[in-house]
Amino acid sequence: MKKILMAAVALLGGVTQPVLAQEKLSITPALVAAAEKEGQVTLQYSSPLEAMQALMADFNKAYPKIHVNLERKAGTTGAQSLLQELAAGVHRIDVFAGTDAGANSTLAAQHAFVPVVPENVKDMGASATVLAPSIYYSDVSRYVVMYNPKFVTDAEAAKLVDWKSILDPAFKGRISLVEPAFGVVLAPLLYVMNAPGLGEPYLKQLKAQNPAIYLNTAQARDALISGQQPIAFLAQWEAVALGTIESGAPVRFVYSNPMVESLGNGWGIVTESPHPNAARLLLTWLLSRDGGLAMQGPIYAMRSSLTNLDDTRAGIARVAKESWYHPPGEVWHPDLKDWFENSPKYQEIFTNIMHQ
Repeated sequence: MKKILMAAVALLGGVTQPVLAQEKLSITPALVAAAEKEGQVTLQYSSPLEAMQALMADFNKAYPKIHVNLERKAGTTGAQSLLQELAAGVHRIDVFAGTDAGANSTLAAQHAFVPVVPENVKDMGASATVLAPSIYYSDVSRYVVMYNPKFVTDAEAAKLVDWKSILDPAFKGRISLVEPAFGVVLAPLLYVMNAPGLGEPYLKQLKAQNPAIYLNTAQARDALISGQQPIAFLAQWEAVALGTIESGAPVRFVYSNPMVESLGNGWGIVTESPHPNAARLLLTWLLSRDGGLAMQGPIYAMRSSLTNLDDTRAGIARVAKESWYHPPGEVWHPDLKDWFENSPKYQEIFTNIMHQ
């Protein structure tokens, strides 16, 4: 992990990319015909299976003749697997989608992706193109504090907006944390380590609250739903909360103030992919307005990074009518150089404190 992140620092000292010949992408009848002739595309991804299946179902509504082979390998492990395959001359994967920003930057530095420029690049926010032309970020992750209203009162939930309120003695033994072992759960830890009045002392106080520490976010959500640990802190994000609510589970959430917002899924066309036309069609669709609308669908539920696309998520529209819901206030974005340079140190601090 440390080697991957340090490689990212070398790449992103000024958050820039090497100058490469860049292919312009657009959906044309010729591209669609060539993609349909190939008939399939293999996608390696990191997001939850159900969310990716829903997203690809929307792609197949537009392009039913192209079968999408899904292969889930989360976080750093998935990036390392792809690097190993490419180094060995194995070319199976057409499109890569990763949520670990450090691992993504390492892949880009190793020229694992075809340098491309989508036709609507002007509609993407600055964070979406931080690793362009190799990788484009289609969405953003917004982090929330999830809780079970059967075990957490409205008054207690209101306190959770403030970062320090989790230290209230009333929450002792009722909190879950997730090991910050991969990119998607690192962003809130970066806030803790950089915010005035938090840092290591805050983590030590949090440890004194006797939190349950899980290996992944799914375990923490299961503990929340059962009531075993009715407050999921630091590592949960808005789209998952919305999906959990849609499933009928007893879940609500609050946005911390400030709310942490970071890079979501980074997508790239793998070099020497076996189905290059289908790969180009899939990526171009994903980054288009239609792709953005699909990402904001009821199951995937991520906020698109397209600046010209309103938040159309039905889940947000529904919870916004609930008395418990309050929109986010101030927003905090991680500094990418700090992320890549200091994440190993922050992870070590977290581990040492929480497991001492």
